[in-house]
Amino acid sequence: MVDSKEREIGALNMVMLALAVLAVGVAAWNVISDGFRAGTDDLFLVLVCLMLALLFAVPTLMWAHANGKLTNPFADEAIPEGAADTGTHEAHGGTDKQNTIIWVSLLALTGFEVLLAYIQVPITLMLIVLMGASIVKAALIVAYFMHLKFERLSLILTIVPTLVVLLCLFAIFFPDSFRLHDMRPQEPVHQVEHEG
Repeated sequence: MVDSKEREIGALNMVMLALAVLAVGVAAWNVISDGFRAGTDDLFLVLVCLMLALLFAVPTLMWAHANGKLTNPFADEAIPEGAADTGTHEAHGGTDKQNTIIWVSLLALTGFEVLLAYIQVPITLMLIVLMGASIVKAALIVAYFMHLKFERLSLILTIVPTLVVLLCLFAIFFPDSFRLHDMRPQEPVHQVEHEG
């Protein structure tokens, strides 16, 4: 039973590695064949393909490294036999003291955000500070109250890069949306006369 499970995991990792190679191939083919003639569309396709390749390859390479199938040739020590099967993990969740400290920190950040709305600062600076504080608050919530800090590294490497790529894709499309808005012809406003 254990042998069949290991074969199944190995086969699944090989499929994921093949998908990673395929995603890199599609990105390379798009760059070579089109040369970014479509602009934002080509950039979007290349970024999505590279992100998919990363998401498929990282857990597979971590599994291979943990099981001794992939070693660092520059490392001084080899992985001892059976070290990958120890299965020691941190317990989920923090202590009550730690959760209270995080909760108080979140309240302090929220109070700072509310205070920032009442003092007179330039709107751009205020938005940058508010977005930064919101990102810090979201990271604290996800790390401690949703227990992501206590999860395996492979799960974190699956979730966090996806979020970063989504934010980058939003940043890519915002200028394009403004360009499209400016290209629209202005339509005259017609007033409808009401007969009464």
